Amino acid sequence: MKKYSFILLLLAVILSGCGTEDTSSGSDTSNDTTKLKVVSFLPMDHQFTKDIVPMWLEKVAEETNGAIELEWIGGPESIPTEEQFDAVTNGLVDIGFNVSSYYGHIMPESHSLHLSPFQPWEERENGYYDYMNGLYDQYNMVYLGRWLGPNPFYFWTNKEIGSLSDLEGLKIRSNPTYHDILTAIKANPVEVVPGDVYTSLERNMVDGFGFPLLGPNDSGWTEVTKFIIDEPFLNQNGTILINKDVYSSLSTDLQETLVNLTAEFEKEMVDYFNKVNEEEWKAIEEAGLQKIELSEEDSEKFQNIVKEVKWEAMKETAPDHYEELRNLLDK
Repeated sequence: MKKYSFILLLLAVILSGCGTEDTSSGSDTSNDTTKLKVVSFLPMDHQFTKDIVPMWLEKVAEETNGAIELEWIGGPESIPTEEQFDAVTNGLVDIGFNVSSYYGHIMPESHSLHLSPFQPWEERENGYYDYMNGLYDQYNMVYLGRWLGPNPFYFWTNKEIGSLSDLEGLKIRSNPTYHDILTAIKANPVEVVPGDVYTSLERNMVDGFGFPLLGPNDSGWTEVTKFIIDEPFLNQNGTILINKDVYSSLSTDLQETLVNLTAEFEKEMVDYFNKVNEEEWKAIEEAGLQKIELSEEDSEKFQNIVKEVKWEAMKETAPDHYEELRNLLDK
């Protein structure tokens, strides 16, 4: 009986020890990793997103040592572009790669991103970045930073332009970002969704379009376009936004890591896009497009029109923040 009791006791100790070891070593990685969903305003295979978004995702995985795991669920095919800003606000998705062109009607102050003459790191130093973060806070978001690098807009045409006045009366494919600019130079803005631009050009429904340097050649639009006016205007307005509740749930260290790695990413994007833009100019010329340059007088006139039109719009749509934003950017 004593021998039997001893064996039972020994088995109990062994089983107890196994249970203790299993509990301490079998930590659930789901409890140690924060999994977040990311959406982009453009499809996953678009020239602006296919390389850039993964670069940021990899940077996050590396610099947080896997503490944050990101899933890029897609672009408009997953959540319509015009609904993505609200989706981040409401927590339907955690992080959005978006542009203010698609949420400026909700947050008009975001259009000031276009008007900044500064590099992203300069905006972090002069107070603009912090001021914008205070505005995004009202929409339950944290503004991590920019993501499109140097990417201004251009006007592309099928009419040879000798001067700024030659744009008068032309039908130019537009979007809300530069409707007012086209109106100010007496051109006719025509809203056409990107998927219909090629056909609109081919059938002469429009005489040209507005768009950044990257995209038109990749989308085939240069096949039905003859000229690009080498007069870049407005700053890029790509933003990385994270739901505030999600951000607040992260440790202070992870919050700081996200902000700091995005600041580094902004500098990488400038170098990246400078190189890509240089290559794109060559591709555009090889596609047969001719570059048009405005005279010094017309160039100055056009840039002044862009600046005043946009600041006037800001004054009307965001009167409470107009003065401070202009003080921060119009130096």
